Amino acid sequence: MAVKVDGVEITEQEIQAEVEALRPEYVEYVRQQGGEPSDEQVREWAVENLIEGLLLRHEAIKTQPVPNEERVRKELESADYSAFPEALRAEQARVNLQQRRLVREIRKTVKPPAEEEVRAFYAGNPEVFVAAEGLRLSHICRWVDPVTRADAFLDLLRIKSEIEQGRISWVEAVQAYSDTAERDSGMFATVVRGDLPKEAEEALFALAPGAISDVIELDTQTLHLFKLLVKLEPQQMPYEAVEANLKSSLFEQACQDALNARLDLLKAAAVIEGWSPSEPTAAQ
Repeated sequence: MAVKVDGVEITEQEIQAEVEALRPEYVEYVRQQGGEPSDEQVREWAVENLIEGLLLRHEAIKTQPVPNEERVRKELESADYSAFPEALRAEQARVNLQQRRLVREIRKTVKPPAEEEVRAFYAGNPEVFVAAEGLRLSHICRWVDPVTRADAFLDLLRIKSEIEQGRISWVEAVQAYSDTAERDSGMFATVVRGDLPKEAEEALFALAPGAISDVIELDTQTLHLFKLLVKLEPQQMPYEAVEANLKSSLFEQACQDALNARLDLLKAAAVIEGWSPSEPTAAQ
């Protein structure tokens, strides 16, 4: 059955395009929640997105002043409307301006969170504000290609052996043998779980402070020896360190909640054919 919103049909082509645009984010979200993605559910989310977009468009046209031609011209110059037929670009720009104005109006109804609310969220969700376990590493890096990879691999094993035998220090080896020493002085970015390929991550997190890894391949262009300098244990972040970002996050969530509430009212008042909501919805 065709999906219609107040008599306006949402085409199958539009639905399929929205499904493909939504799929990567949908798959990531569902798997993070421990579920399995399904074509049926992503389609439902896509349809709801399109319904909400159409209702928001209609509401903006109905409630917001029409932008003047100069404002529309500037919008066409500043944004890419090439996906629309030339005859429809000005109208699309005009409606987009109205929609953004409507969203701004909704946001204006939301008050920034009070200090007590921010502190209460911080105190009530301590697990959210824990700095992840991490590693501070030094490395010796060699650039490789298919021709030089085997020789570089053996050379790094030789360097590791010389360090362990005390023939050369780690700092001396970095300066003498690392292809990136001039750029990074042997320092590698702090690593937390999920930053590196799984096999490399397991090897590095198994190191004791001061230990040197076996040769590790992070990509097809580099080989590395790593030395673990410091293992950073998970620790609670102080309120002062997260206060600004937390205030912003709570405000943005409140704005999204206000927009969702407006969309729910619009859906309740609209005549929608060929669709019925189920949990969880796209808005959630």
